[in-house]
Amino acid sequence: MSAVESLAQTTSGLRQLQLISTLVESEPLDNNGQVGVGALYEGAKNRGAARNSVTHDLEALQNSGWLWFERSAAGIQTVVLKQPGVDAAEEFEALKTNPRFRSRQIRKAVLNWLYDLHVQGGEASRVTDFLTSPSNEHFGERYTADELDRAVELLLDQKYMEAISTFDGGSALPTITSKGIDLVETGETATSSAPGGDIYNIHNSGALNLAPRSTNATQSITMTQGQVKQIEETLESLRLMLSPQFIGVTDEVAAEAQAILGDVDEEIHAEAPSGGKVKDWFMKLVDLAATGTVQAGVNALEAVVQQGINGIG
Repeated sequence: MSAVESLAQTTSGLRQLQLISTLVESEPLDNNGQVGVGALYEGAKNRGAARNSVTHDLEALQNSGWLWFERSAAGIQTVVLKQPGVDAAEEFEALKTNPRFRSRQIRKAVLNWLYDLHVQGGEASRVTDFLTSPSNEHFGERYTADELDRAVELLLDQKYMEAISTFDGGSALPTITSKGIDLVETGETATSSAPGGDIYNIHNSGALNLAPRSTNATQSITMTQGQVKQIEETLESLRLMLSPQFIGVTDEVAAEAQAILGDVDEEIHAEAPSGGKVKDWFMKLVDLAATGTVQAGVNALEAVVQQGINGIG
């Protein structure tokens, strides 16, 4: 998961990515990447949003090094786009349109939709109800009926969901299976059969959850190779995110955080990895990130860490 993809997992981060994309697509006022922001404030007014909501997002983008502006007595009139901001906007647009990424994400979205219906005691009359649900959302855009058909075909084939075939070729009364529930709760992606392989028995001294300062309870966790692989992917994303510019920390803090990632990487590849140690290091990492001044980046980092922890179970 890239830094931009991670940022898009949070509400504020997604909003800021949409904002930088809008600015990049705007007509420049000169050859130096300067664009006006008046339309942004006007749009906020029409939506009934506070004017300072736009200002705060622009400040966050400036803290990230994506743009620059000077505030006058009249407020922010124009901004100058910087190359990192242009790059982020282009990567964000690529994420929204990449068919392979969208295919993977819609499978997650459909399963999560069915899972939520299951735990709430609800039901859907047809699979196509997904298209009009709040779950039909991909970085601010919606999935198509064709994408849904392909996702449902795979989920049915791999027994992650069940449905009744209708005479018109559709699927009625969709429900999530126990296999699908397990997939959602372990945070994995519906691409193939559940991973097997060697099993590591890990004794953890605390609940693997990033709820700050929560009460811990000793538990034993069995970690599959697939779960170890997910932590490896989490580490890869975190290495990209732990830059002074992305979360607004000092070089010293960034270096200390990178060292923690090294400790985690060494631990998960040990002969007898300790889930308790991994949890403690991740909590220390979150504490370091909390000193950052770019809140959207900090929130995105915490979301990635939480996803990795959820993968352990």
